[in-house]
Amino acid sequence: MNKGSFQNKVSWYNFILCIFVVWIHTQNTTRFTQEVLIDGQPLLSWIEQVIVSEIAVIGVAGFFLCSGYLFYRNYTWKKVFEKYRTRFLGLLLPYILWNLIYYFFHVLVSYVPILGATFQEEKISVTGASILDAILNYRYAQFLWFLQFLIIFVILAPILYVFISNRYMGLAAIVIVLVLNSTNGGLTANISIGNVQLTSLFNWLSVYMIGGYIGVHCRKAVEEDKVSWMLLIASFILMMLSYYFYKHVPSMFSNLMYFLLAAIFLWCVIAKLPLPNVARWQKNTFMVYLTHYVIVQGINSLISRYISSSMWVGIILFFILPGICFGLVTLFKKLCGNGQTIIWKILSGNR
Repeated sequence: MNKGSFQNKVSWYNFILCIFVVWIHTQNTTRFTQEVLIDGQPLLSWIEQVIVSEIAVIGVAGFFLCSGYLFYRNYTWKKVFEKYRTRFLGLLLPYILWNLIYYFFHVLVSYVPILGATFQEEKISVTGASILDAILNYRYAQFLWFLQFLIIFVILAPILYVFISNRYMGLAAIVIVLVLNSTNGGLTANISIGNVQLTSLFNWLSVYMIGGYIGVHCRKAVEEDKVSWMLLIASFILMMLSYYFYKHVPSMFSNLMYFLLAAIFLWCVIAKLPLPNVARWQKNTFMVYLTHYVIVQGINSLISRYISSSMWVGIILFFILPGICFGLVTLFKKLCGNGQTIIWKILSGNR
């Protein structure tokens, strides 16, 4: 892979976004309760909070933006069924399998006294209804809501393409979706279908559609060898303006605009930098996403409970746990024949 290639930039982008998502779930200030005061201030807890609430939060928006872009950048009506086939293997199958894995993991933990006490898990009865609930409502893997939303967006792909394939209809559709959520949920407030809240669905649908719209109409600007200085500076200014409203006039709309514009700025920075070729282990972002939650929660829980509750320990874990997640996934991949076994291909969506 050429270090200046579009695919190399995408790999770097996904790698950084993955670290952000891991950090969101790694925040451990409620577990490491022994504060470290520096000049009378709980500095370490503040550092974690700032990283999570002002930097890492753009991770989800970045993934939706990138997913929409990659899905539609070469989309045509002839590729509809091919897209459905690849996404069935790459999204739906892993979604079902990992929900089942986490479900039975929680069942096992609930029946082992020491683990049940550590993770505060009550006994879970295995029934058809509970299995179906685990899959449909990601009951034991709440972070898989992202994957469920992607699956819904893929199902809606032909309908979305009708709009975003046209420059003007696409802009109008995106604006309409944004308006639906513009005032603390707008018309979709308090409406849900099963475990899917329409406010949240439309929130991320707008980001996904923007990514798709850029993929259809702005590929040249995005995939140039280097992003222009004008685009980089403009994205920075827009990000900082949105950050001001994010901090001083918080609302669902201002939050979304900051997440979106910060994700765009991050892409512009990556596209501008002469980054080296991404390492193989850095490409394991999907499996890290699928496994990181139990890793970071388990390690944080065990160390805070049995070793130390000092925030010094907590901040060190906060910074090294993303590396531990990538390391464990890389080890698992090697045990699976460097990703060539059927087990790895099924669990990773053939990535």
